[in-house]
Formats: sequence, structure tokens, C-alpha cells
Amino acid sequence: MLSPEQWQEVRRLHAEGMPIKQIARSRHIAPNTVRRLVRSPQPPRYRRPERASVAAPFEPRILRLLESNPALTAADIAWRINWPASASLLRAHVARLRKSLPPPEPAPRLQAQQLSAGLAYADLRPGWAEIGLWRPAQEFDVGHGQVRTCPVLVMVAGDSGRLAARLLPSDAFRNVWTAHYRMLQEWDAVPHTLRWETVAPRSMPSWLYGAQAWDLSWNAYVARAELAQLTIQTGLPTPALDAARRRLRAAFPAGAPAISPRAFAADLKAWVDEVNATATSPARWASEHAAMRTLADASEVLGLRARGRAVPDDDGYLAVAGNHYLVGAWGARRRLTVEITETEVVIRSSGYHAGGFHTLTYTRSWARGVRLTDPQRHTASTSGGSRMVPGP
Repeated sequence: MLSPEQWQEVRRLHAEGMPIKQIARSRHIAPNTVRRLVRSPQPPRYRRPERASVAAPFEPRILRLLESNPALTAADIAWRINWPASASLLRAHVARLRKSLPPPEPAPRLQAQQLSAGLAYADLRPGWAEIGLWRPAQEFDVGHGQVRTCPVLVMVAGDSGRLAARLLPSDAFRNVWTAHYRMLQEWDAVPHTLRWETVAPRSMPSWLYGAQAWDLSWNAYVARAELAQLTIQTGLPTPALDAARRRLRAAFPAGAPAISPRAFAADLKAWVDEVNATATSPARWASEHAAMRTLADASEVLGLRARGRAVPDDDGYLAVAGNHYLVGAWGARRRLTVEITETEVVIRSSGYHAGGFHTLTYTRSWARGVRLTDPQRHTASTSGGSRMVPGP
């Protein structure tokens, strides 16, 4: 950084007629620097380069949260947006953004009868849905000599009555979300309001909570839905869902022999397709589908995955969803990334482990307490490409 005195001396010598290259040699300055000093009407001054604030990418989310609920504290917002910096910095930005919001409008006076849950349906525009669990009265042969019951997640479009249903391995929320995600993909749309059959967030049944140390949970789902401007409602009547469950009980009566989950899932899909083809008006469903959100608009929610981090035990097995999956020597004593779907368990190395970045894919077992040693595939990726590796 050159001083103002040097700038003044260079300009004086140039005004006296000394060539630029001679000034550069006498003052030990690069010729281009001499030219820049000669052209500059002011002495050089240090300026710190401008950097984008760490809060800039989060401001649209913070604004949406404050607009939907102005009473949110900075701590609540930090939890919802996964704030990576200091709490004091977030408080300052939240206070600044809160001042930029227009003053809240006074709440309208509501008559007592308008507060009843039954009238809430009249206020919902097309494009909403009811969702909840149905438990078939039959048992399933899940393999390894085990027979048990499995729940079914059912979603019903509120106006057209279009159905979606999927069989789940268990009622853990990560399984509920995986099925919910597939049903939204089948519809190619996301209802703007989802009415879950629960009573209240503090007394939700255990299936609405993800397992400890896993990213996906009911709380994370609700928080991400707020960011995507989707409405989650609980504790309200679900007549369309109740009607769908009655039809399911009639179609799949009690006393049926135990069958495999794959066979039941195929029968369930065929039944849902038939109901949608015969009992749902195509024009009404098209109108309701157009009123729903697109998958891209709900990317905040659809980006959720049932994944976690775990370390294999001394025998090289990784405990996942009630079973144990064998991991090779490459993953010994290392924290590995695990992702679960309805049909697969994918185990990945978190770094370069013993010959590459490893990806181990198992067929997910719906039985419990089973040790699995035969993966579908095992790949190791290096700078030279990916290759198949035998064994776990």
C-alpha cells in the first residue's frame, strides 16, 4: 500500500517531465503502478473488500417465518433455518427484518360458531388433503420366519376424493415420510394444506417422532413445511380419511392368510387405481391438481431424507431400523452415513476410506433383529472412476 507522500512525489516528478519508467526505477515501483498514481486525482486509500453477509441467503426464509408468525423469537428461527453462525448476529438481523415488516392488521372479530372445526373446511380452497394411518387386520410374512402387522399410510384429496396409499415397514416417522414422499411424487403435486390425523403436537402418537440421532422427525417436517409455505393442521376431523378407511376394511377384510408385503402392496395399488378410475371425477381431480403446489415449490419439504450417522460395532455390523447390516473393513470404527427408503438401506463412507468413497446398498428387511451380510451392490469411487467391489 503506497502512502499519500509517495503519491504526491510521483505526481510531482511526472509534472516536472521525468519519464514514467525512470520514476519507476528511482522509486522502486512498477511502471503500471506509477501510471495508476499519475492518473489518480486522490491519494491511494485502503478499502476493505465488500463481502456478502452470512445472513443474506437466509433472509427470504426469515421474512416468511416472521410474516406467518411475528411472535417468533430469534431462537425459534435459528432452529427452523438451521442457523450456522452466532446467535447475536441472528438477533441483529431478525430485529432489522422485523422493523421492515408492515404493522400487523387487527384480528377480525369472530362469532363463536365460526370457531368450530366443522366450518374450517369451508374456508379451504381446493388443493388440500387429509392423511393418516390405517392398520390392516391381517398379518404379513416379513421373512426370516417372522409374521407381524404393518400399517398403511392413506392420503385423500379433500375435494375430489382421489386416494393414495402405501404399506409401511413400521410406524416410525421416517417410514411415514418415505411413503408420503412417494405419494406426492405419484400425484406430481403437493397439497397446500395437509390435515394430519393427530390430536396436538404435544400428545402425538409415537409414530410421529423420528428415531434419535436421525435427521428426519415430525418437528423437522413441520419446520420445513413452514419454509415452503405449506400448512400442516392437526386435531381436526378427517371425514374423507375415515371414509377411505371404511372402504379399505371392506376390501381387505380380517381373517385373510398372511402374505408377503410385496404381494399386499401390489393388491393395494391395484385397488387404489380402480377406486380412482371409477369413483373419482377426472375433471374434478384435474381442477384440484391445478390448485396444488408443484413439486419444485415444495422443495424445502421434499428435500428431507431419512438419514443418519452411525458407527459399526466391534463385529462390523451397523444397527439400522431394527436390524444389523454388515460393513466391510473399510468402515471399521468410522462414522458412516446411512439413508433408508422403503426397499433399501444405503450406507456411505463420509470420506476416502481404504480405496475410495464406498457406497453399500442392501435390500431392506422388514423383519426385526436380523443380521444381513449379502448386499445388492458395493461400489468404490476414486479419481479414476467407480468400480464394483465384492462383498460388504
